[in-house]
Amino acid sequence: MLLRFSRQIVDQPITSQIILEKKTPINILSARMNQLGGEILAEIPGDKAQEVIKAFKSKGVIVDVASLIEKDDDLCIDCGACISLCPMDALGFTEDKSVTLDAKKCNGATCGLCVDACTRRALRLLS
Repeated sequence: MLLRFSRQIVDQPITSQIILEKKTPINILSARMNQLGGEILAEIPGDKAQEVIKAFKSKGVIVDVASLIEKDDDLCIDCGACISLCPMDALGFTEDKSVTLDAKKCNGATCGLCVDACTRRALRLLS
């Protein structure tokens, strides 16, 4: 999920408070913060997701849950341009050298690097 912090709350230790309060590990994949606000791309265990999302929202954080990526096998030519860009290792080659997408690893819309890399437009964001 993508957590967006406004300039009014960016200086507060919200993420660490929620980790401690909810006793839930949050895997921070990337973060960008400055005095104007910020964003954190994070993974949260599925069994705690709703509880953690509610806690972030109650503290004024905007929470965007990732939409997933869909691969069109008819358009894909298995060139692999998308694979090296994926920070989650959700894309890879099978033994027969075709490109595969592991939806469980994919962060989808919060990233979308593979969609932009695909010259055939075989990858698209799901709404």
